[in-house]
Amino acid sequence: MQLWMDTIDFELILDAARLGILAGVTTNPKILAGSDNEPESVIRKLLDIQTGMVAVQTTETELSSIVKQACQIAKISKRIIIKIPAINDGFRAIPILEKEGVRTLATTIYETRQIVFASTLGAMYAAPYLNKIESTTGNSFGVLSEAQNILSRDQSKTKIMGAAIVNAQQFSSCAKIGIGAITLPAHVYKELFASNEHMESSLSVFDAAWTSNDRTSRSSLFK
Repeated sequence: MQLWMDTIDFELILDAARLGILAGVTTNPKILAGSDNEPESVIRKLLDIQTGMVAVQTTETELSSIVKQACQIAKISKRIIIKIPAINDGFRAIPILEKEGVRTLATTIYETRQIVFASTLGAMYAAPYLNKIESTTGNSFGVLSEAQNILSRDQSKTKIMGAAIVNAQQFSSCAKIGIGAITLPAHVYKELFASNEHMESSLSVFDAAWTSNDRTSRSSLFK
């Protein structure tokens, strides 16, 4: 499962990149609007600090304007992927852009039908908003599992990208279902590396045993 970061926290992005686990970075209009810098400057910085792709969402709503804006954004780098809301003219824009060599990520997804339709139209990724689906229907992972089964059956090249997750358990559920990618906000990324009381207790036992033995504590090999 590919790991993407859904943040413009540059230090965390660099951390994931140095670990060799980062496939790319996703943004949206809200994330970019929250920066003190110009959107293009932020996008270029995200491209500079890691070698994966950067997903940038269009803000237009009419077909010709969506396509024009998407092509303009895509000119920044070959590593740009364009996020397109999976409704109305967004659906119509996906095959046009893919034929032009502009890679697309269908976003703002709440239902299986949107994932299946995005796959049929040739989107590279389809990103369901998992926690938002859960809060409205209580069945986010049912939707995810159903859609993954359909895409696997059809041998679709489209990858499902789990988005809008809020904790490490949702990360694990995505991995269990076998979707192609997930994008993590900063707090969930940190949670994945956090210890708990059981881990800390085990480490304390190891440390106490080691330091209580004169031979091990004086060993030059472990200095």
